[in-house]
Amino acid sequence: MLSFPPNTLRAEATLLPVIFRGRGVVALAKPAGVPADEHPWNAAGTPTLCGELRKRLALKIASAEALGLTRPAAVAAPDADCSGATLLADRDGGALEFWRNALGSERLAFRFLLLSRAAPGTPDAFTCALPVAAHFSEARALVSHTTGKKSATRFERLEKLGAWELWRAETTLPRPHQIRLHAAESGIPAVGDALYGGAPAVLVSELRPKKRLNKGDDKAFYAAPCVHLAEIAPCGELGVPAFDGVVAPPPNGFETLLKKLRARFQCAS
Repeated sequence: MLSFPPNTLRAEATLLPVIFRGRGVVALAKPAGVPADEHPWNAAGTPTLCGELRKRLALKIASAEALGLTRPAAVAAPDADCSGATLLADRDGGALEFWRNALGSERLAFRFLLLSRAAPGTPDAFTCALPVAAHFSEARALVSHTTGKKSATRFERLEKLGAWELWRAETTLPRPHQIRLHAAESGIPAVGDALYGGAPAVLVSELRPKKRLNKGDDKAFYAAPCVHLAEIAPCGELGVPAFDGVVAPPPNGFETLLKKLRARFQCAS
């Protein structure tokens, strides 16, 4: 575990599972609401995972030093407001260059879980290949056939859960907000993702329809966008025998939401 005290990475103390450790590279399970590294879309003054980790290294904190990195930077990570596997590499020793080259040459596959409202008529599997561009004045992506970069996301419906559906979204070159934008453009925007027109978060009352709630208790069961980077896997020759891929389980809130949806709707079907 990599630990961060209160008021550093987040207001509360934060523990990040270390899901892979290699020479000059580590993978962590990042929570939603934490940017992995500096990015123009980050709100001013927002702490980043790499920035706070570098501070911990400067203070010679044992859990940070145990990662074996000296100057960590992000290779690939979910969007700041989403959770999932986050790959960091060291600027020293060539590791960062190696892993970013692997990313750019599409030798890694990124598999996300995405919860949407049910979309009748949507195929069980399809690919969205709309080009993705950064909005000129807002912190979001958009489709542009003139300035957009080539992008492709393969979607596969995994489960039908009443009024909701769980999808796998896979890409080999994840651009910022690509998964969320492609999902929205395909008619399956992620639950809780207001930025891209997603349905509101699942409420406690929707999971407990027969239970009377006290005033103020009916709130979002999981408030972040329901998009989670669950797996990073090699899809070409990496030249790193020890790297078989990494898996990051969904955070507790997202995982519990899925369990409750399955318990209610799979048992009823």
